[in-house]
Amino acid sequence: MFVCKHCCKEFEGLSRSGKANHTKWCYENPKRSTYGKGCRQMNTEESIAKRVASIKKAYADGKYDNVVRKGNVGYQHTEESKALISQKALASKHRRLVRSVREYVKRDGTVVMLDSSWEEALAKRLDEIGVNWIRPNMPIEYKTKDGKTHSYFPDFFLPDQDLYLDPKNPAALNAQKEKVEVLLRTIPNLLILKTLEECNKFQC
Repeated sequence: MFVCKHCCKEFEGLSRSGKANHTKWCYENPKRSTYGKGCRQMNTEESIAKRVASIKKAYADGKYDNVVRKGNVGYQHTEESKALISQKALASKHRRLVRSVREYVKRDGTVVMLDSSWEEALAKRLDEIGVNWIRPNMPIEYKTKDGKTHSYFPDFFLPDQDLYLDPKNPAALNAQKEKVEVLLRTIPNLLILKTLEECNKFQC
């Protein structure tokens, strides 16, 4: 359980970066107004020097041995390091934060983080009709045609119905068509909600 030092709200299931993200952007944080688009104002000479020193140390410690210089476009990862990064990302057990993340207070007072307005609409609907739901914090593994293992985080789980729900707008459905097909085969109790109306009028 994480308790914000500014607003004193409790959160469950937040990753380390999620905790830091909320703490920084909390409306009760007195420094919040200084973190806007003009973030460069936070770069003091001292902070810049510290950052430069840490980068130099990283080079000296060999942490950039797997990157190569390509002309004037800067340093790029080698194929080996790209494969390693991809492997770590696919195997990650943490839900990735998105820019549209927002707080939602469930009917029992629990605060959860939702990723979109569609998720918020569905959460309100579930609370409205008295359906028990949770935000899963453990992923379900699935494999794509190329044999790679991925981690999938369902948006909602209804314990009493043993049902997973995942609202996806048309753009997301189109971009993740292959993924959705694999997920539906892998997780038979997964329901994809394809319109906002389905979220607003959901019935078990």
